Amino acid sequence: MSISIMHSISERDERRARFAPDEDDCPDYEAAVSRSNSNGTTSTTSRLDHDLRIVSPLNVSTRRHIRPLPRHERYTYTYRLVANNAPLEFLICVEPESGKPTPGKYTFHLSFKVNGVERTICEPTTRTLKVDPRRLDFVVFIFPGKAGLPNGSLWSVRVWLRVNFVDHRLFGEDELWVAKDPDFNSIGDASFARLRNSDNSTEQTYHAYVGRALVTFIIRHVWKSLSNKTFSYSMEYEANGVGDILFEDLKLRLDGDPRSLSFLIYTTPSNSVPQGASHKLRVWLRSLVPLPPSDPATSYALPFNDSYIYQRIWKYDAFKIGSRLDFDSLGSKMVKGFLAGPPQTSVIPNPVPATDLHSSRSVYREKRGYDFDSIS
Repeated sequence: MSISIMHSISERDERRARFAPDEDDCPDYEAAVSRSNSNGTTSTTSRLDHDLRIVSPLNVSTRRHIRPLPRHERYTYTYRLVANNAPLEFLICVEPESGKPTPGKYTFHLSFKVNGVERTICEPTTRTLKVDPRRLDFVVFIFPGKAGLPNGSLWSVRVWLRVNFVDHRLFGEDELWVAKDPDFNSIGDASFARLRNSDNSTEQTYHAYVGRALVTFIIRHVWKSLSNKTFSYSMEYEANGVGDILFEDLKLRLDGDPRSLSFLIYTTPSNSVPQGASHKLRVWLRSLVPLPPSDPATSYALPFNDSYIYQRIWKYDAFKIGSRLDFDSLGSKMVKGFLAGPPQTSVIPNPVPATDLHSSRSVYREKRGYDFDSIS
């Protein structure tokens, strides 16, 4: 009698173990929702896959507490001043190498902000600090730079760190070009580019005549993942089927809409032979100055009375381009070459062997020929 009772108890335990869920496994919410949406048509294989994922030792992240990322601190000091009615801001960023305010090496960054546009100036520099980096004192000042056009737009910047009555110079920049409504008409020989409307909100197209050649300048901006306000700008040119990138990955941090910014692009001729072959290229960023609501002038402000702040963001002193240049002006000692038949087509292996004259690894490319820098 006792043996039959024991057999019935063991059979009952087996039935419970067969139909009862495992107490160690957590219910799968997504699988439950999937089964309810499919009206009970979920296959046995998919349920088995779910069970294997639940009990898999690789899926330990759902059961363990995720450790927080190491904290990296940064300290930013802001200094404000006004230059020729233009409010300027200089931001000094102090970053500890250890990520914490402890004695050690620190990196200093300097950025410049005006009218909602911030960009980096000067190269970063490092210092060793044994003082609290959150209680530093800086001396920031500007003064007029050397003569340049337009007048009143060139400044020199100096930033000093003062600790315990001892001053340490950190940054120095002698070409900070910024002004409110400068007189660009004072540049008499400048050729200005004109903005052409574009349907693409991420680029602006400008047309200009440089050395009598029609040149198209294209400025593009791309949002960078570093910050929701940081954009990367690039500029390229194209003239009658030939072009190149002039600059790229110029980072600007903006407070407003990037489509509200425009650019002032112009060239000035440089001394060259033949004449009109070399030019100085300047690119200025233009941002509209919002009128204060309390200003009585806002009631009758007109579009052509708008005020802008300009800052120069890029320059190039050897932009070589021209149309119908007079190369015969080089003189009688110049010897012209002639075309010896049509070009030949060849197949280049990949990778290119080092013995190829046009390979970047070729020793022949390291040999320098005549210096034509003096001849445009």
